[in-house]
This record gives sequence, structure tokens and C-alpha cells, in this order.
Amino acid sequence: MPRRPLAPGEAGDPSEPKWNEDRQVFQIYCLIGEPIGKPSRVWASGETKRKAKDALKRRIAEWKPRLGSLGAYGDDPTVLEIVLAWLKKYENDPSVRPQNARMYRREIETVANPNHASAKKDKIVLATSDLGKMKAKVTRPLHIRLHLEQLNRFTTKQALHKTILNQAFLLYVEDGGRDDNPVASIKGYRGEKAPKRRRKNQPVNPYFPDLPEPLDLGEMDLYLKLENAHFAAHPARDRRYLDYRQLTYEIAGRPGEAVALRMDEDIDFDAGTITIAGTIVDTELRIWQIRKVIDDYQLEPYEILVKDGWEKLPADHVLCVQFRQPFTKTHLSMRTIKASTDTMAMLRRRKLKALPGQRLVLPSRTQKILPADQMSLVWRAIVKGSPLEGWTSPKTLRSTRATRVAEKYGRPAARLILGHEENSPVTRGHYVAEEREVVNFADAR
Repeated sequence: MPRRPLAPGEAGDPSEPKWNEDRQVFQIYCLIGEPIGKPSRVWASGETKRKAKDALKRRIAEWKPRLGSLGAYGDDPTVLEIVLAWLKKYENDPSVRPQNARMYRREIETVANPNHASAKKDKIVLATSDLGKMKAKVTRPLHIRLHLEQLNRFTTKQALHKTILNQAFLLYVEDGGRDDNPVASIKGYRGEKAPKRRRKNQPVNPYFPDLPEPLDLGEMDLYLKLENAHFAAHPARDRRYLDYRQLTYEIAGRPGEAVALRMDEDIDFDAGTITIAGTIVDTELRIWQIRKVIDDYQLEPYEILVKDGWEKLPADHVLCVQFRQPFTKTHLSMRTIKASTDTMAMLRRRKLKALPGQRLVLPSRTQKILPADQMSLVWRAIVKGSPLEGWTSPKTLRSTRATRVAEKYGRPAARLILGHEENSPVTRGHYVAEEREVVNFADAR
């Protein structure tokens, strides 16, 4: 006799709980109707038959339409297929900034730009790994562990892969594909940061390796001498960098904040203030995401750099893109800073030399946004072969400026210029060097 069709969300008769010797639990399942296609098989497990039945009732009450039935993947998907389904769900999450998916995508698929530094031929990504080709139903914790052990222990790659796999299998469990998440029992593999490059001949305290390293007065003086020599040797070099460095230091800005400044909207020449109200984002997005970013952020043509003809590409095609995000990293990062006389003089000079219609303080030669990584290349060329090579970057200017402010006005003032929240541990832990005070309570008896 043919089985009666199940309506969406309607559960069929449960199976009899069976003992799983490997997992030491009772397993039970039932069919549940889907809006499209065949019914799903919903699994549950428990230490006793009663607990397994109760777990199945909860799973039925929490039922959602199967992603497979909605076209996300097939009935017997591979690990890569469920990972891609999770990535698609993550990319469509309106609460997540679109560029956040890049770090996950680069661990799942090869990067969009084959010339990018992360586009290594021997790089392990889930799309080409043995684990990615396995069937999700038969994947066990051992397979996850073996995959993670192939990755470099001195980076965060293990943590990223574990997060991706954990979220993908959670989605698959919710989908009724299996009743357990094989990643849940994997301990450790949080990943470790690469060893920090430090000043030459500086002793390192192994217990506190990540203390902030701003330039001291002598190192800042050395950098300025190197900068002058760099441009004096070749007068034809692009001197926009000098204004970029001055502006970044003045506002204690992140590398993308200085190049996002607009001439009229963000600079108040009468008050002598600079308002940091945006930043430049360098990321990889799908074509549909690029369209959404342009629409959501109301981007003008000068505020985005993307390959010509991108509009004709498929919606899921991934491209490298830079755009001006009309807000900073955090709400408090959107701040207004009183600028020095020298910096305001530089900004007035740039205003007088601005071309008709120029909106940005530091535009590219085509009057569009200037990617901050171009400035990083100049920095590395300046410090090459010096004691500053390796451990400094334009972001060191942010830490250095905050430290100088803290030395004169205290740490609360440094927090304000950095745009950190009150009593933020980030100010002390990553930007402002600790000043040791003498604890003097000798007269207390």
C-alpha cells in the first residue's frame, strides 16, 4: 500500500530506537514533509530510548524546510556542498557586512585574483581537499581532525576551517541530514597568530609578545629622515604619500580612513576640524553583492573601483573590489578632531589645487578612491633596509600618535582620538604603550 503523502512540516511514524555501538547512544528517525520534493528524514539520539524519543519530538517542533529541497544542495551532498550552502546563507545575512565573507570564502574556494598574495598553488582550501569531496552523511570527527592537522599550526587557518565546518554541519543537522555534528567533539585547533616581527636586537618577553609597539621619538625622527631621503632621491615620485602620512598621523587613523576623507563634507576649514566619517574597504564580493552595496550605501561612481564590464558577469561571479564605506569600523570611530595648523595648511593647499568636481582629499589620478594598500607599498619602500623594516606599517602611525597624546594628556585622551569606547582594553592592549607608575603608599600604616 503506497505511503500517504506528508504535508510540509507533518511528521510520519517514528522508527524504533536502535543502539549505535560506536556513538554509545540510541538513534531514532522519522520522515517529515517538505514543501518541494521528497520528505526529509529527521534524526535524533539520546542516552536512553526515552531521551531519544523526546529529542525527536523537539527536532520535529523545530522543523524548518530542508535546504536540499529548496535547491541549496542535493539529497546526498558532499561536505563542500553543505559548506557552500552555509556560505550562501552567511552572504545573505543582512546583519553581516558584505566584506566579512571574504576571509571564509578564501578558505573555501580559490581567490578571485590569481595574482593575489593568498593565491598560492599549494594552499589548502575546502573546494579541493579530500574532506570537501567526502559525503557529509558519513563524515566523522576523525576526518575533520585529519583535515585540520594538514593546516599550518602557526596561523588562524585551523580556526577558520573549524568555524566553517562547524557552522555548515550545524546547518546540515538542522536540515535533518544527520543527527550529530562531527565538529562538535573536536577540541582545540583555535589557531595561533604568526610570530610578531619586532625591533631588531630587542629582547622579547615570551609571556607578553603582543604589547603595542609605537615608534619612540628617535624612531619617528629616523622615519622622517628616511622619508625625506626617499623622495629627494627621485623627485618624480608621487608626493601624495607625504600628505597621506601627515593626515593619517594627525587623525590617528586606520589606513583606509585618511583616503576616505571628502574635501567639503569632512573638512571644516573655518573651525579647523576633520571629521572621520568613512573608510575604504578592499575586499572580494559577488556581482549581486556589488549591486547591493552600491544601492545600500548610495555610492557615487568615484566611490567604487571594480573591473570594467562587471555588470554583464553572472550574479555569483566573485570580483575584487574597493569602495568607500560611508561609516567607520565602529560607531565611536566616527569622530571629529581638531587639526594642527600645519595639517590645515596642507588641506587648504590641496583645496586650492583640486580639480573641478573633485570630492576626495586624496583621490587617485582618475579622481576615484585611492586604495590604502598603495600607500603601504610606499611605506615598505621607505623603511627597507632600516631598523624599521618588518615590524612597522602605516598602522604604526596610529599607535604612535595615540601614545604621544597619552603622554601629554593621559590615556582617556588617547581613547578619544582613536575612537575607542570608554575604558576600552583595546586602547591599552594594542595601541598605547603602558606607562609604569610608582606605587607609593609607604605612609599608610
